[in-house]
Amino acid sequence: MNTFSSNQSEGADRDLLLLLQELLVQARSQTKLLSEIQIGIELDACLLDKVGRIACMTANESHRNTQVLVIIRDSLNSLLEMYRAVHPEQALQIEKIAKLQAELQKCCQPDEKPDLICHYEPCELHGGINRGNGYSMKSNGYVAPVPFSEHPHEPWEILIRVLNEEEDDLLPIVQQGAIFGQLVPSAPTPQVMDFRSGGRSSGTPGAQQPVTFRTFSSTQLSANWPPDMSGARGGDVVLMSGNLWLKLSIDGGKTFTDLDFTKIFAKDNTYGGWAGDQVIHYVPAIDCFVLYVQSFTPVTGANMNKNIVKVALASQADLKKFAGDLRAWSRQWDFTSDTFSLGASWMDFPDISYGEKFLYINTNVFAGRQGKLFFELPLADLQAGRGFNFQYAFIDDEKKLNFGSPTQNIVGDENYWAAHVDNSTMRIYSSKGTEANYSWRDIKVRNWPQSIVKKSDGTSEINIVSAAPDSPDWLSEDHRIIGATRVNNQLWFAWTAGVGDGGGGGFKFPQPHIQIAKFDLTQDFKLIEQTQVWNANTAFAYPSLTTNSNNEVGISLAWGGGKDYGNHAVGIFGDFVVWFGEASDVTILRQKTDASGNLVVDSAGKPVMAETRWGDYVHVRLAHPDTRFFAAFGYAVRDDPAVTKPNRGRLDYFYVEFGREALAPTPVR
Repeated sequence: MNTFSSNQSEGADRDLLLLLQELLVQARSQTKLLSEIQIGIELDACLLDKVGRIACMTANESHRNTQVLVIIRDSLNSLLEMYRAVHPEQALQIEKIAKLQAELQKCCQPDEKPDLICHYEPCELHGGINRGNGYSMKSNGYVAPVPFSEHPHEPWEILIRVLNEEEDDLLPIVQQGAIFGQLVPSAPTPQVMDFRSGGRSSGTPGAQQPVTFRTFSSTQLSANWPPDMSGARGGDVVLMSGNLWLKLSIDGGKTFTDLDFTKIFAKDNTYGGWAGDQVIHYVPAIDCFVLYVQSFTPVTGANMNKNIVKVALASQADLKKFAGDLRAWSRQWDFTSDTFSLGASWMDFPDISYGEKFLYINTNVFAGRQGKLFFELPLADLQAGRGFNFQYAFIDDEKKLNFGSPTQNIVGDENYWAAHVDNSTMRIYSSKGTEANYSWRDIKVRNWPQSIVKKSDGTSEINIVSAAPDSPDWLSEDHRIIGATRVNNQLWFAWTAGVGDGGGGGFKFPQPHIQIAKFDLTQDFKLIEQTQVWNANTAFAYPSLTTNSNNEVGISLAWGGGKDYGNHAVGIFGDFVVWFGEASDVTILRQKTDASGNLVVDSAGKPVMAETRWGDYVHVRLAHPDTRFFAAFGYAVRDDPAVTKPNRGRLDYFYVEFGREALAPTPVR
């Protein structure tokens, strides 16, 4: 006898429906949680890994709730059977509905589901989440154009000083890292050749088709040292600069005229006189030369330890039309320490690269804060000469990293640069102008020999030393990664290393030399090769790299030591030979100056000479529009009786254009 009443059935049904509603509320809550998790996908990689695990656990919990709902469904089916007994007149209608559902399911049978629908697997981003890997957000800024006027203005003053000595004392030391691997030396660069002699290296390992030197031109200036050479070519126009001068050629680099910087740019009355450290690039996408220059930092007053940097643009046509005067440079913008919220800190040692839509600028920061500043400027706004918003970030140097220059030959709009964590760890940074975050990852390299020397006050500093015939050191270089370029899917980073074996035993390099590390972007930045430019009797330093349209890597560098003075040379990587056009015959010497530009003397009134150093950088660029060829800028030091003693040495600056007329049979890959 059936004792289940209609009222009891309805009460049980209400309870089950309430339970079902509660479960549905929980499911909606979990769905909302999953939606919130999805919104957070731009968080740092480690946090995303944790979020993934939480999402997986939530999905499993939702699946278990689904199983509970199945049980509820079965219970409801039981209730239906009970209803049939109480309401037989409805049973026939239910059977008809069941038959229709059965017909529908004949073609679409439900799949059996596993117990868990989500299985958590740890994240393997960039080879795994290791200490040193991470992401961070950029900041947003705005800059207005500098008002332009053709009327005469108060000239930007130039104070002749021996540059960058204080900055070099602040450079961080590259520490000894854990032993990762012994260096295996590449084939040495057996000789440095004078390309004007018409000779070439015969039988040299890896030699390709002959290198052609289409242009070599020299110009002089006796003062202003070190020069820190930069320049670029676009069409018939070549710009060349050192720290305190600017030269223009409109005949493809055959002849140069001096441009008076003090008449091009108005004096800055807040942050001091012109300090140099110019960098020049030509950006073909907007047919403009970009000039970057900075001021000295005031030593007193409200803006002590702050400075200003100027970015200016000039087209080929305007440089020709106006002979390089102020009318050609009507588009310019000023950035100060306050623009980037740096406090009482100054910007120094810049470098520039460009992508499809952005100009990328990297500069070191010193004094109150220390680290690397990078900012990304939209090319369209620069070309239009208007004010614009831009992104930037300051990387605090808490771990005292030795930061480097941006990569040349950027593909798309992703800029890379690198820093030494220690002599077996490189931190590679990347940033796209189109994105709000930048990232970094630590990659192991083979231990390379760094140079750490003890100072008289007991502290240590980096100082790579190479003796010349008339000087115990012509070099005075450090380990910054100033050579950087992309070759297809590889990143190449180059820096100057010291003498020795890097602490790992094995081969001992007898001279300061250039280390080049290559990383494969398609294999999570895997180190695929570590090679060198070295010689048993010659020191090599100051590497600058770029990649031409034949995927060959051009290099501009300094060389000297032993029987040779400090010189400049160029070459194509893989030829195992570098070329020069004019050799130095003396090591430069300049009297030291104080912060106000006054000459320094000792207690006896005798001149105090500055530390001998070759400079901070030289550059190699593409010789647009023929991007098979490279454009490089260097100098030689020549003995000249006209140079007032105790100073010594005249500087000859030169532009050299080199490349291959035909594609080499085995280009760099």
